[in-house]
Amino acid sequence: LLSAQLRLVVDGKNLLDPEGKNFLPQGFNWQVGRTGPDPGKLTKLLAPKANVVRLVGVFWGDTKPLSTHPNKECMTLHPPNYFNDACFKDLDALVSSATDNGLWVILAVRGEYVAGQDFDSNPGGSIFRNTTLQTMAFAMWRHVAEHYKSWDRIAAYEILSEPRDKTVSADAVRSFYEDGCAAVHAVDGATPCMVGSAPYYKLWNFDERVLIRNSANVIYTFDYFNPDAFVFGTSAIPSYGAASYPCKTLYDGWVDAVCPTWNVSSSVSIPFNATWHAHNFDCFVQKLQNGHNVPVFMNQFEVVHGVPRENGRFAYVQDLLSLARSRSVGFAYWTWAGGNEKGWQHGSAEIVFRWPNGTIMVDKDMLQALFG
Repeated sequence: LLSAQLRLVVDGKNLLDPEGKNFLPQGFNWQVGRTGPDPGKLTKLLAPKANVVRLVGVFWGDTKPLSTHPNKECMTLHPPNYFNDACFKDLDALVSSATDNGLWVILAVRGEYVAGQDFDSNPGGSIFRNTTLQTMAFAMWRHVAEHYKSWDRIAAYEILSEPRDKTVSADAVRSFYEDGCAAVHAVDGATPCMVGSAPYYKLWNFDERVLIRNSANVIYTFDYFNPDAFVFGTSAIPSYGAASYPCKTLYDGWVDAVCPTWNVSSSVSIPFNATWHAHNFDCFVQKLQNGHNVPVFMNQFEVVHGVPRENGRFAYVQDLLSLARSRSVGFAYWTWAGGNEKGWQHGSAEIVFRWPNGTIMVDKDMLQALFG
């Protein structure tokens, strides 16, 4: 069933806007409960070149024990939809704020526990191993897609963010995503679905195993918290740009999968600069994008406030996005907004910081790195 509303069109590895022009998604992650009022207006004011938000707000199977609070959990155990319609109040307000300001919206399900957080102690709680949970999820997605199919600028339905089950097979993950895409497309056939690799959308598993076989209306997505020791501000990788580090340090946990692509042993140092990003894209992003002619999207990346400018916080982002734009890879920065009573912390990365009294601070330097 095709929607009459404004939608993006998958055209090989490109996305086209409703006028048939190439469209490269560029924007931010919004988190329900953290954006503040009318974030669409503020986003366009501070970052007028932004054109997309990834709305992390369909919380489904995200609490244990299962919460009934719509700001924390949308899953219910009640047929036919297994969805708390009270969640639409906040979701609708944020989708309206985005689309009224010309931004496209990726609707993302976050389900920490259904995605397999407890795969080792409770494998049956992983949706990839539980057909009952799958049936419930597909009913939920049909309901959510029915609700939003008449809204303009829905960019994609992200079926389930970041599979957390580290031992489930790639085939099981793909099978779930195929059925999830079929569920939304039965209701809103014009809107792309969005899927990625297990575990945690890791780039190093971003290959042909993620390809959806029953639909071409799909955007393929990956995280880029790479290397996590740098972007999260730990001492193992203190700086970007002029430094080199052992392959095993830059690809901690993924040495066997990635170091051979450099033709080096794990102890050999390699440069951590723009060349490093280009190698990662060549070997893992472009291989899927160009080899299979599909659109790809970098849905999360950051460098925390605790990494100073002189250690390459902004140079990292500028190099990464120069590369992404040149390769037609869309992106969403993590994250748009947050706040507490203490101010920016070492491990935070939000662009807009909200104090309890409603005043804000803005990371103008990161905005400059992101959009010039």
